[in-house]
Amino acid sequence: MKKHFNTSLLMLVCLAMTTVFTACDPEDKTKIDENEKNLAFLCGSETIADGSTFTSTTLDSTMQALGITRFAPGISLTGDTDGKIIVEVKSLNETMIEVCAFSSCQITLPLWDWATSVEGNITAGQELALDIHYTPVGDATHHRAEALITAYYEGYEEKAISFKLVMTDAKEE
Repeated sequence: MKKHFNTSLLMLVCLAMTTVFTACDPEDKTKIDENEKNLAFLCGSETIADGSTFTSTTLDSTMQALGITRFAPGISLTGDTDGKIIVEVKSLNETMIEVCAFSSCQITLPLWDWATSVEGNITAGQELALDIHYTPVGDATHHRAEALITAYYEGYEEKAISFKLVMTDAKEE
């Protein structure tokens, strides 16, 4: 009877330990939470609202010291999940706008309907600098570039966010 009691007790302890270890298993990272995959554009500590227009007059001080006008608004992107991101830039007034991210630089050109994109991986919670800039050419008194900036996780185009970026040195009208 004592042997039967010890065997039953041992089985009960094993069952309890299995339950504890199963309950402590880390979450399965292969499951995708459909509520995640959210992105946000930032400029400094300011969040740029999806669908809004963001106007920047910020110039690149290094280029300005060399006598070159170059707009550099300092836009970044953050996401709530690790994954591959696509960032699209579409010039709305047919100007050359460059975007550098993920160790790649691309320029909007007429050959590609004034649109371009960069893609790469983002780490959840970390800001990714999107070096978007516009260097005007010509002798115009005022300079202005307008672009639609869109970002989304690969395979989640329906969760894309975008805003209109205006880079100008003209006073607001």
